[in-house]
Amino acid sequence: MALMRSTTTSGRPVRALLATALSMTVAGGMLTLTATPAAAYDMRYEKNASWAYTDAHRPTKITIDQAGDVPVGSWKDAQGRKHTARAYFTFDISRYRGAEIESAVFSVKETSVVDCTKRPAVELWRTAAYTATSSWAKPPVEVAKLHTTTLPAEAGCPAPYVEWNAVEGLRQAVAEGASTLTLALRLPAGAEANPALGRRYASAAGISIDFNYPPGVPTEQQTSGTPCTTAEPYQFQRSGDLALSAILHDQDKNASGGTDMLTTTFALWPVDEPSARVERIGNGRDGERANVIFDRDTLTHDRVYAWQVRAADSRATGGWSGLCYFRTDFQGPATAPIVSSTDFPADGSWHPALPGQFTFDAGAAADAVGFRYRLDGGVEGTVSADRPGGTATVTITPDAGPSSLTVVSVDAAGNRSPESRYEFRASDVAPTVTGNLTAIGVPTTFTVAPQMPGVVSYRFNLDGDPEQTVQAEADGTATLTVTATRAGNRTLSVTSVTADGVTATATRTFRLSTAPTISATVYEQGGTSGGQGVPGIFTFTPRQPEVVSYRYRFGTVTSTVAAAADGTASVTWTPTKPGFTSLTVWSVNRDGVQSDSTSFVFFVRDLLPVIQGFLYDPGYPAGGPGQPGDFWISSEVPGTTEFRYRFDDGPDQGIATDVNGSAIVTWTPEQAGTHTLTVRSLFADGTASPERTYTFLVADAPEATSGH
Repeated sequence: MALMRSTTTSGRPVRALLATALSMTVAGGMLTLTATPAAAYDMRYEKNASWAYTDAHRPTKITIDQAGDVPVGSWKDAQGRKHTARAYFTFDISRYRGAEIESAVFSVKETSVVDCTKRPAVELWRTAAYTATSSWAKPPVEVAKLHTTTLPAEAGCPAPYVEWNAVEGLRQAVAEGASTLTLALRLPAGAEANPALGRRYASAAGISIDFNYPPGVPTEQQTSGTPCTTAEPYQFQRSGDLALSAILHDQDKNASGGTDMLTTTFALWPVDEPSARVERIGNGRDGERANVIFDRDTLTHDRVYAWQVRAADSRATGGWSGLCYFRTDFQGPATAPIVSSTDFPADGSWHPALPGQFTFDAGAAADAVGFRYRLDGGVEGTVSADRPGGTATVTITPDAGPSSLTVVSVDAAGNRSPESRYEFRASDVAPTVTGNLTAIGVPTTFTVAPQMPGVVSYRFNLDGDPEQTVQAEADGTATLTVTATRAGNRTLSVTSVTADGVTATATRTFRLSTAPTISATVYEQGGTSGGQGVPGIFTFTPRQPEVVSYRYRFGTVTSTVAAAADGTASVTWTPTKPGFTSLTVWSVNRDGVQSDSTSFVFFVRDLLPVIQGFLYDPGYPAGGPGQPGDFWISSEVPGTTEFRYRFDDGPDQGIATDVNGSAIVTWTPEQAGTHTLTVRSLFADGTASPERTYTFLVADAPEATSGH
């Protein structure tokens, strides 16, 4: 843990640590500088696990972990009896095994002092561990005096914080592999018996420890992505940059999980020339894979190299890893391979697109150990040669049409030769499939015919459904029955099979909708029919199984109707107004699954006559008394022969329709204001339509015009 360093000035522990420690926050036994980001660089505050003291007044006894303060030096009790004590504190230091100790400051609170005018030196010793049999007469063995502290007058009395430098004692204990550290407080021999110098300390003490674990030896080394080799035959490194990597290890972690940033050194050199060693620097953290790149120019062809790696933090450098070796090979086979095939000869002719063999020959390239091939259309692979510089045979099934097979030979390092391109033609042998799948749950017939001789049967299935088999007729044809059980994009796969087991497969894809179909009486889809008040029956037929109901919507009004046992349903609908109308329907099956929607669009015929004024308009006054105006009357109903009309409360009049079923009447108003034209249609069968009234406005006087 390399961020916080303690120093010592003039042989005394740094007083700054007092202020530093007071500005720290204690959490989980760690002291973390509040101004420092969470990382591995923290100082740990280790609390004592036990405490004890011995008393010369009771020379064969020891007091261990008793509640209350711990005495040091001499004092007199209420009976005037003299006591002299030494204090001991034990710490668990097992976590520091293998760590380098940068600093260790023992600190404790002074709780009482006999005479505040006297500030004796107080010694800190490392001792052997105390036991229940330890005593003043048989004290723990003193290992070494570590430090002496004399508090200045300004420290306070009793002092809230007293510290001693314990670094050497902790370092010795860690080096010895000890699990515990025992520290003792006592007055010097010449002052220990003076009751005026006695003092007491809190039983809870601590050591502020700045420590660091040197990084471990990196492991799991890789050379260009593959585990390194340590013995012959070494792995090959072909032409290109060299990537070296290893997993890093470091024990330093703070309370929030932060870790040290480690610097890695990767060293590389030719085995026959160690003095040509080259190093590259990288970085990473504990558990990460550190990487560096040595560019291609660092290496030379056909040479054995060794490499190793180590890690360092800001205080310590870890050990080197073991050696990895590799051999460079930057030159691929010099000549392109030779490609041949008796199944698909490069003769410009068409050959059945069935599995066929292709042979690759390294020819003069004695270092070729295998081949890589790629057929346009996506087929690709690798195959080993039967011997260095030898041959290999692969079986490939090409797609129908002109094809190009690209082949290279490769050496042991993976270097490639020049390419060979082999051109050939493959004819389609997949069966032809005739038919169309349009509905769910409806058996559909397909006919199939072979495109290769000797077909005796066909295997077929819709994607996800069980495969079926049908025998072929003598001419190789067959009839298939396919029933779709679900909607969506469905693929029918049909495979023809010869007596010799040769197969060829054709596929057909269909889009199956679950939307129901709609049929209607009176109203025709896309046409004008019916009329206001004329009912129509609309029937819904399912295209998904187990339909129990339908949702349907005329315009903006949505309703539901239950389905009959056969899955169909009918609704009667009567329009109240003419014009464009849309019907949208969804089926709902037993599981509550709603189908795709289907629409039925139509126009409701207007049964009443249509009236339009050329001068007199409902929206604003026009014309005037004495000014005639034309009114155009028409009907959408076939067989309209006459219109009966009246203006205001005037007499009923009639006018015959023209060939288009319309007529024009002219009327001259006698006064301004609001007027009406009421019209009904008469039909050839003697019936009449309801009346329609057209209301319009006449101005006070006709518009003035001027002539020149």
